[in-house]
Amino acid sequence: MPFPRIAARARVALGAVAAALLAACSADAPTAPSPTPQEPRFYTYPSAIYRNHIEFGAPIGTASSDVRLSKNTHYISYNCTRGGPNWVSWNLNKTHYGDAPRSTSFYTDATLPSGCYRVTTSDYTNSGYSRGHMVRSEERTWSSEHNKQTFLMTNILPQYQDLNGGPWYRFEQYLQTQAQTYDKEIYVIAGGYSYSGTLLGAGKVAIATRNYKIALLMPYGQGLAQATTTGSIQVIAVDMPNTTGIASNSWETYRTTVDAIESRTGYNFLHSLTDAVETYWEAR
Repeated sequence: MPFPRIAARARVALGAVAAALLAACSADAPTAPSPTPQEPRFYTYPSAIYRNHIEFGAPIGTASSDVRLSKNTHYISYNCTRGGPNWVSWNLNKTHYGDAPRSTSFYTDATLPSGCYRVTTSDYTNSGYSRGHMVRSEERTWSSEHNKQTFLMTNILPQYQDLNGGPWYRFEQYLQTQAQTYDKEIYVIAGGYSYSGTLLGAGKVAIATRNYKIALLMPYGQGLAQATTTGSIQVIAVDMPNTTGIASNSWETYRTTVDAIESRTGYNFLHSLTDAVETYWEAR
């Protein structure tokens, strides 16, 4: 009978028409531009997960002033006499990075107690020093509010731009790669020591001639409870001069031991670790 053949030919014809229409629509559809190298390629998480910022112990030592400030993004020992932090301690992992814009201003920290001078951004104006973040702005980009906290003046030390935009910045980039690419949970402590002079000679903000940073790295999600053996953690310490002429230097140039930083600052770091693990890593 001819009817099946006619029906079959009709189906073929209709299929060809449909294919042609689909091709025409595809040809007319705009092509999405390829991402530029500057665009972020990492997932922005539903929430920023902050673990204990002093997971391995708040540094123990003596200071002329030690005002403790607990932020949701970091933890500070602030020195009212020097107008800056003794040290800042914070947790860092992949959930802390996002697409929130960088804050456009620095802010006075209104949570400081009365009687403690509250540094303003203008204290740095024309001083020759950059406002050096301890907790990096980029490390707190899950939300604008979190980013703003890194711009509080209690998170800032005076840094020459050759340090701030040189090896200090490169070490920040290294830790970002460890958090995002290698899925590391990182616990960081940073500060300054060996103070000399004040900004503009005003006696308000002391200038540290050395800046240090200690980073303890573990697999994502881990903390003190899992730091039971020397192989369960990695510790990297750097001690950098706050000077000019080092803009092109690598951060590795300034690797040192935690023991050396403890000797120079008078602080005891990472003391919540077991003695065996602490002794092993602080000497490396």
